Amino acid sequence: MKSSFIPSIVSGGILSVVFYGFIHRGGFQHPLVVRYFASHPIEYIITTMFFVGLAILLVKYVALFIHRQQLRQGAILPPSRQPLSASHATADIEHVLNYEKKQGISPLTNRLKSLLHTIHRSGSTSNLNVEIRNRAEDAAAKADTDYGLVRLILWAVPMLGFLGTVIGITAALDNLDLNTISESSQKLSAGLALAFDTTGLAIALAVFLFFVQFLVQREETSLLSETDRLVEMELCGRFEQSNPQTEDDSFTTVRRMLETITASIEQAATRQTKVWEQCLATADKRYVQLTEQSAETLKMSLASALHDSLDQHARSLVQAETDRLSQANNTTKQFNDAISKGAASVLALREETVRQTEAVRDILGTNSQLLQLEERLQANLSTLAQVGNFEETVNSLAAAIHLLNSNRRNELRVG
Repeated sequence: MKSSFIPSIVSGGILSVVFYGFIHRGGFQHPLVVRYFASHPIEYIITTMFFVGLAILLVKYVALFIHRQQLRQGAILPPSRQPLSASHATADIEHVLNYEKKQGISPLTNRLKSLLHTIHRSGSTSNLNVEIRNRAEDAAAKADTDYGLVRLILWAVPMLGFLGTVIGITAALDNLDLNTISESSQKLSAGLALAFDTTGLAIALAVFLFFVQFLVQREETSLLSETDRLVEMELCGRFEQSNPQTEDDSFTTVRRMLETITASIEQAATRQTKVWEQCLATADKRYVQLTEQSAETLKMSLASALHDSLDQHARSLVQAETDRLSQANNTTKQFNDAISKGAASVLALREETVRQTEAVRDILGTNSQLLQLEERLQANLSTLAQVGNFEETVNSLAAAIHLLNSNRRNELRVG
């Protein structure tokens, strides 16, 4: 796998050179091929990167196919009727090396050699299951890392297509001239064609490359799963399980150190708990004292504030009562003065009313005299009418009326 990386890149370059050689020498002269693959330098770069990614995937697939054929040959280690000791790992390593000389290196042989070397160095198989899982995870992570360059190409190819789009649109806008519409329209269409052609080419090649990557990666995942299964079948149960009592004393020492550390931590935690309890008790007492002191201080402050407030309120009430009495006295004095003035006005009005009444009586008496005179005049007029001396009667009547008016004016003046 490691040695196939550089040849994959070289193979991709060779494929791109061969492809463009056919195009320029007349092998692929189809208009669409020339338009989409050989019209602009961006298209050359996109195609070359596509062939590099495709070559990496093809080489990887060929390697996977070879490893798959090796796995189909079955078990590598010779079977054993009873569990073997850890020291027998050396013989198994030799057997795997001989197998590699005949059949070639494969992920299965690499995995077996790594695990057998671990058993040989440790002299124990107590952690064999853990080591098998760790090797499987490492192999999966390594397989995923091998696709880094392909992922980079899958990202770069569309980006180059967008770059071609930008270049094409920029060229189209630069060639746009409103004075020469016919000529600039051709240049504009050529620039836009370049823009869309590069984007379409990049997307199409990226999709195809992504599909090929999916197939190769699925095959590699299946191969790794088969390898994990064969490794477990080869090693699990092949060796004797190590007795923990016969292992190195380092595990016992570590266990004792851990017990000592645990005991120290427990003692420290106990001491810390006691210290915290004492601190909390002291803080509780101090809190009670502070609460009592605060309550006493608050009580004294409230009592003093209430006493001062009551004194001030009493003084305010006395002052308000004094002001109210003074205002009431002033109001009473003003009311009495107003009553006195009203009484005087009533007496004056009464006297004026009596005087007016007497004047009215005099006027009424005069009116009665006038009525008598009118009756007499009526009688005289009737008499005169009978006698016929009308002029004399009129003169007498006028004189009488004049006399009555004079008397009435004099009465009104007197009244």
